[in-house]
Amino acid sequence: MREKPYTEFPTTAPSINVPNWALILAFIAYALPGNLGHAPWRGDDALHIGVAFSMLQDGTLLTPQIGGTPYVEWPPLLYWLGMLTGRLFGWLLPLHDAIRLAGVIALGTLFVALRYTARELYGREAASAAAMLALGSLGLLVHAHEMQPQVLFAACIATTLCGLAYMRTSAVRGALIAGAGTGAAFLAAGLPAIALCLPLWFVLPLSDAECRSKAFLGAYLHALWPAALLIALWPLALYLGNPEYLGMWWARECLNITPHTGHLQRWKELANLFGWFTWPLWPVVLWSIWFRRKNLIGFGHILPLVSIVLALVLITSTGTMRPANVVPLLPALIVLASGELSRLRRGAANAFDWFGLITFTLVGVALWISWSAINFGWPAPLARNILRLVPGFRPSWNIYELTIAIVLSVAWIIAIVRLPFFPLRGAVHWALGVTLMWGLTTTLWLPWFDHDKNYAPVAQQFAQQVKAQGDGCVAGLDTGDSQRAALYYFTGIGIKTGPEAESCKLLLAYASGRHPLPTTGAQWVPVWQTERGKGRLMEHFGLYRRTTTN
Repeated sequence: MREKPYTEFPTTAPSINVPNWALILAFIAYALPGNLGHAPWRGDDALHIGVAFSMLQDGTLLTPQIGGTPYVEWPPLLYWLGMLTGRLFGWLLPLHDAIRLAGVIALGTLFVALRYTARELYGREAASAAAMLALGSLGLLVHAHEMQPQVLFAACIATTLCGLAYMRTSAVRGALIAGAGTGAAFLAAGLPAIALCLPLWFVLPLSDAECRSKAFLGAYLHALWPAALLIALWPLALYLGNPEYLGMWWARECLNITPHTGHLQRWKELANLFGWFTWPLWPVVLWSIWFRRKNLIGFGHILPLVSIVLALVLITSTGTMRPANVVPLLPALIVLASGELSRLRRGAANAFDWFGLITFTLVGVALWISWSAINFGWPAPLARNILRLVPGFRPSWNIYELTIAIVLSVAWIIAIVRLPFFPLRGAVHWALGVTLMWGLTTTLWLPWFDHDKNYAPVAQQFAQQVKAQGDGCVAGLDTGDSQRAALYYFTGIGIKTGPEAESCKLLLAYASGRHPLPTTGAQWVPVWQTERGKGRLMEHFGLYRRTTTN
């Protein structure tokens, strides 16, 4: 058994590691803006905050729900974490911010696991590269700043990779980490997690003859018990306490894991999604595969490559085509890219560096000019075009957010001027540039986004109308999970679906884009209607009262 980290890619390049304190500061600057300071935004953020809020309010620990209606799309691990952070920090922060800290924990776990995996496979400098690449990943950016189960899933994948990498130097410790990561992945994402994580266990003995001894294979027994315990715990509890929910969840899982060819028939859209979502990882990964093509069967390459292939098969053959579903592809891409990034030729490293510098400097300047247009009307044509996108928006800003934006901008300028050349400078600039872009967006532009994505005003009007009708039972017609979760979070009114909705005297209808509200039937009389947004982002809400009984 090896007594030192396995480094397959020796290098003579000067090594300059990013200090831990700098990585921690960069992570804080990246993770907190956008995760704190705003209400639940429409989409996945409102949905999963609403599910965690339901668990916190109703005490339904085993069965995720939205206002009393079972929710079977995801297992409960993220909602358990959200409930825990909500209880611990709800006195200090708004409850939605406290719940969203669960996502920050998942993100931190992802970064730590990626860093240790890269260090074990490729050396200390690759550990810094992995952290910088994770910070600079465009696909991770938005989903890292919302309540997102896929980020927790990615963290569990990275933990599994970390454990398997450590098995070469410490078989028992690595096996325990890999088993815990695989079991936690099941609690985070269900059957797709088993399909993605469990096959990785076989990579080590198949790729390295030293790892086929009876003593080494016996170490896998230490991986089995945490994995089996975590995988069996929740379904067994459901079987004993709520078998009906278990049946609904299992049927949904089987549907989610069933292969289809729909994505491959839309291959242009799929390629475009992969292209921007995995930037800037995929060029470095392709270069690494080509440059190390004679040694691809080595463990340092084969482990992340197998993970990439499994994730690609899962993404392209199951589920829906949406950006969040590509997140499980990122951990292995980041690990593989980190092994090559510090070994790029100087010309390629400089090109990567300058591309990041120019891109994010221009983006930062554009965000400041746009902020000036929104708040001061200069330049006037830009101000008209921006304000036209969100009808009814009233510009506002505060000194706290402006100060953060100024500090981030000054830090970017200092990084451009003072950072010396070293192999990872391009990755550092890219990571800081993404942090600058996101930080400016979530400070200077926060009121604009909050006006467009916050359901609180609509929820307040809805609650007033329901109260005026004197009946708290509201059925839903085409209302999505996100809308039902947001309305429950803001009003405490659960939108009923299925058989339990048949006796309700109120009906909430919903439509998005340019689609009209769905037809309700003659027995329903409109009570209240409102709309928000513009174009394809427009949303329509309509509340109806029943006039006759069935």
